[in-house]
Amino acid sequence: MLADGHRDEVMLAIRRVTAAFGGVQAVAERAKLNTQSLYRTLSTAGNPELKSLRALLAAMGLRVAVTPL
Repeated sequence: MLADGHRDEVMLAIRRVTAAFGGVQAVAERAKLNTQSLYRTLSTAGNPELKSLRALLAAMGLRVAVTPL
């Protein structure tokens, strides 16, 4: 999706998966991230750093993958 420029759709998917894993507070604790910071990161105006994104996804058993076009 990122290749198509649909960043908003990726962020929406991450917000939904976060909700499915118990919500922001539960995932923030597992990821060892600040809860308020994670709320801002996952907001519609959020722009997560790769480090935060990796920690967030890892807390849910997921990872970032890069593949050739």
